[in-house]
Parts: sequence; structure tokens; C-alpha cells
Amino acid sequence: MTATTQLPDLSAYRREAHDWLAANAPRKVDTDDAVLTPERIEEMQDLQKRLHAAGYAGFTFPVDYGGQALTLAHEQVFLEEASGYRLPNQLVGVSINILGATIVEFGSDEQKRSHVPRILSGQELWVQLLSEPSGGSDLAGLVTSASKDGDAYVINGQKTWSSLGYLADYGLCPVRTSWDVPKHRGISVLIIALDSPGVEVRRIRQITGQTEFCEVFLTDVRVPVANLVGEENEGWRILKGLLEIEHSWVGRVGGRGDLSDVFFSLIALAERRGLAEDPIVRRRLTELYVLVSAQKLLAQRVSEGTSSGKLPAGYGSLLKLGDSPLRQRLSEFALQLAGSEGVAWAAGSAMAQYADAFLNSRSATIAGGTTEMQRNNVSERILGLPREPTPFAGAAFKDVPHN
Repeated sequence: MTATTQLPDLSAYRREAHDWLAANAPRKVDTDDAVLTPERIEEMQDLQKRLHAAGYAGFTFPVDYGGQALTLAHEQVFLEEASGYRLPNQLVGVSINILGATIVEFGSDEQKRSHVPRILSGQELWVQLLSEPSGGSDLAGLVTSASKDGDAYVINGQKTWSSLGYLADYGLCPVRTSWDVPKHRGISVLIIALDSPGVEVRRIRQITGQTEFCEVFLTDVRVPVANLVGEENEGWRILKGLLEIEHSWVGRVGGRGDLSDVFFSLIALAERRGLAEDPIVRRRLTELYVLVSAQKLLAQRVSEGTSSGKLPAGYGSLLKLGDSPLRQRLSEFALQLAGSEGVAWAAGSAMAQYADAFLNSRSATIAGGTTEMQRNNVSERILGLPREPTPFAGAAFKDVPHN
């Protein structure tokens, strides 16, 4: 879509999205369907292919790379209409909204043309290979190494907490390509095909009993130099951009589902449990409704501000600071409403979803950057406060103690 092309009217766009979803998408069901069975994965990929073909994927992505060149307002309209439907976000959300968006922002033209349309259509599933066992929340402290050998990089190291890594086709992987500079300056970002020799993916059992998280071992993995995203040793700039994209997406539309959907499910649960007239329950629901509404309005303001350039980077962290603890409060209240049935749930039952959401929400203030890191971002990048003192600042990474 060119700059002179008329954008679709939001009201007409809403009607078209409403009609398409009613004819093509499955309704949400009141059961626990968090487990990704092979059959469900196939259904999700088929639906994502149809969503892309119909123009409901990559809303703000350029047309040249398979997107729609629309606005965040169009995306929000679609998500509002889709709130009652079971879309494949659980499978493709990170691939499209974080990694696809990062490739659009920082990748080469060839990388964009080769991967982004396939990401949008669900043909390629991607995973972030960011965290490392020895790094904690210090992404710049990574020690997975890459050394150049002819027309390839040879990678050795280990990544962990890689969501859905066992299903992914590609990973976006920061590696250390220089040890003789301060740690932020020796990082590069590579695209790794996860079927490459030397890649081993192991699943990690979580508190929910599921095995969504993975650890990925990289042993002498050869990656073409053409898979370098951006310039060598300039990866920290890309990682900062990726994290801002992630925080904005999580805070705006929610990697874990729309907050309004979660809230209205609480009303339905209160009615089912015969608690809708209880004054304490009604007060709690009102409080949560105010918080959910405020978060949505903040997300709209920040999204419009950052997309137009009126707000600087850093506001994604502000969104995540509101979103993550609110999800925890919603899931805690859901479990209180569910009572004993929510604690001793039967797999596949309607109540199982509340226990699963509660357990999953424990990681909300850690995943994608801890709450403490988000507060630092807000204080330094939005409020302009001095940076926290950093030990070994300016020292070459080889001279900094690390495992």
C-alpha cells in the first residue's frame, strides 16, 4: 500500500472482519485447550494461512513483505471483533508480533522477502533464543559464541526458556562475536535454522505440567554469514529494538490473551458460581474493570504515540509494567471465584483454564524482562534519571567475571 492509497474506513473494516470471522473462525470453548496437540497445531496453521490470505495478518507490516500496511487502529478493531474466537495466537503470536516485526525493522531485504511472508502465513514458526543459564536477566552478559569460518559462523553455547522451541523452524539468536570490547559492543544477531546439525532442543516441564519451555544446545552449528541480522558486533541495538517491540506488543494486545476477554470471563464465572450479587465480588469486579479499562486506554495512547514518533522508546516498558501484575490479579481472583473446583481441577474441564492461567501468570513479571528491568527502563529512558552504576563499565568482556 502506497502513501496515497486510501486506508479502509474503520467502521467498514469492522463489519468485514466481523463477517469473515463468523464464517471462518471457530468460537472459543469453555474448556482447557492450552495443550498443543498435533491436531490442534495443524488446525492453527491452516487458520493462520487463511487469515493471511484474507488480509488479517501483519496489519502494520509493509505490503512488499506480505503485510497490509494498515494502522494499529485497524489491528485493534480486528482484535475486538475476534475476542470471541479461537485464533492461533498461542502458536504464531511471538513469531509474527515480535520476531517477524524485528526482521521487518532490522533485517536485510533478502531476509524480509524470504521469511516474513512465511511467518505471517504460519508456514514458519520462530523462537527467541535470548536467555542463557548463567545470564539471568542480564542479556548483555551472554556467552554463546560465534566465530567466523569462511562463509559461515560456527556457534557454541546454550539457550534456555525458549517458548515453543520444540516446534520452531528458526530462532533469532544473539551471540558473542567479540570478547575484547565492553559486553554490549561484542554481540551479533543470527538467524538459525533449528534443523541444522548440532542443534539439540530439550523440553522443560513447567509448574503447569506442560512442556512449552525449552533449552537449546548449540554445538559447532554452522550458520551462513548471510543470516547475520544487521552488522557484526552491532547486535545490542537490535536487541534493544526487539525488546521494545515485545514490551509494546505484550502491553498493547497481550501475548497471553486480551485483558477484556479475561475480565468478562470472570463475570461469567461469578454468575456460574452464584456470586454475581455478592457485594464483595461486585466491588472487586468493578475495581478490576477500572484497571483493565485504564490499561487499554494507556495502550492505545502509547501505541499511537510511538507509531507516530511522538513518544520515544521506553514506553513499551511502561505498558508491560501495567499489564503483567494486572494479569496476575485477574488470575488470582478467578481462582478465588472458582473455589475448590479451581484447585482440584480435572484436565479438559472448564475450571482447568483458571488454574492454568493462575500458574502461568506467575511468570508474567519475569518473562520478557523482569519488572525491575522495566522500572529501570522507565526511569532512565522516559523520566531521564541517571543510570544505575554498572560494575566493570567499559571493561572488555573477557576481563569481566562470568561463567
